[in-house]
Amino acid sequence: MSLQYDKETIVLPSQWKNKSPILFAAGLALLVTGAVFALFTQGADKSDGVAAFKFVTHSYLANFMYVMTIALGALFFILVQFVARAGWSTSIRRIAELIMSTIPFLAVLFVPIIVLLYASSDSLYEWNVRENVHSSVIKSKIDVGYLTKNYFTLRAFLYFGLWAMMGAWFYSQSRKQDESGDIEHSLVRQKWSGPCIMIFALSASFAAFDWVMSIDADWYSTIFGVYLFAAGMMAFFATMILINAALQKAGKLQNLVTVEHFHDMGKFMFGFIMFWSYIAFSQLLLYWYGNIPEETYWFAVRLKDGWQYLSYGLIPLHFAIPFLGTMSRHVRRHRSGLVFWAVWVLVVHWLDMTFLIMPNAGPFNLIPLAGHLLGGLGMLLIFFAFFLVRASNVPLVPMRDPRLPESLTYANPLL
Repeated sequence: MSLQYDKETIVLPSQWKNKSPILFAAGLALLVTGAVFALFTQGADKSDGVAAFKFVTHSYLANFMYVMTIALGALFFILVQFVARAGWSTSIRRIAELIMSTIPFLAVLFVPIIVLLYASSDSLYEWNVRENVHSSVIKSKIDVGYLTKNYFTLRAFLYFGLWAMMGAWFYSQSRKQDESGDIEHSLVRQKWSGPCIMIFALSASFAAFDWVMSIDADWYSTIFGVYLFAAGMMAFFATMILINAALQKAGKLQNLVTVEHFHDMGKFMFGFIMFWSYIAFSQLLLYWYGNIPEETYWFAVRLKDGWQYLSYGLIPLHFAIPFLGTMSRHVRRHRSGLVFWAVWVLVVHWLDMTFLIMPNAGPFNLIPLAGHLLGGLGMLLIFFAFFLVRASNVPLVPMRDPRLPESLTYANPLL
């Protein structure tokens, strides 16, 4: 079924279309400025500058994971909508597809980390220079070949390749349906969404182990991948809320994205706030109960040298306050209120990525952290520039999707 709408209501605002080069340049400038600022301020009292460079590399990874988890959240959202044969999300699904389609661009941003490994630097991953490794646990992981730069790089190529191929195929099927309106494009995506979810689960978990958990290579958590997944999904729904709200403010998607869709995006954001809290607490509880030094070390690093304030701060900032703030149905159906909490969630998601990665760079130091913040803003601008590149001259709603009428008439129950 094809619905008739003015084409101008389902494309990017004209003032957005040429902004991607500006946003990319501004983001790159902020990224470089933040790195230089952190390099000089962190290294001001260090004679060799090693600590400063370590801070910058950790900052880059934290900011990269900040946007990467959002894109992965979009990919999972697309997969799960088809495996569930969901109709409510059809009118917002294209925005998610476009966010998902930034993954190949984000792969380019991972190249500096690979270059760092082949420069024989251990500023980010201690295991990259075996001679400097003192832990027998890490040495054993190096000796069996898992923690080596060649296999790390090979796995990274595999992860990005799988995500990019899945994203490209699902997006291409969506665009083909824009042309033909053939229901077969929906059916074939439903068929492959289940296997793709299994591939996603494994690849995303191992990427979390490789890229983030191996910073502390003698520590491990079997639910660490789930932790990053929950955080990414929460941030993804916040991003969806903000993009759709901004488009409607610009006069687009009127009557196509309704208060019911915002309500559901708010419900999912609320749900993943809870899920992240559950996973984070479960991980902490298991290690606290075991009380084994090798297992509690990861938490010990984050509970000293000033980082304890961020660690304890995540309890109210990432859980209690947004949980209470987004619990009410009235808040989730109030556009300005929902936008406020979406911004809040994106801020605390950045703090969470900082909590995961930055304590390994050394003690808390507020001044160079300003450079880390500039880098985060820069990475976010680059990410949005990639989104605009993908969204240019593309309908923002799959108008010939057979489930679109269901999406436009969908309503949340009152109770």
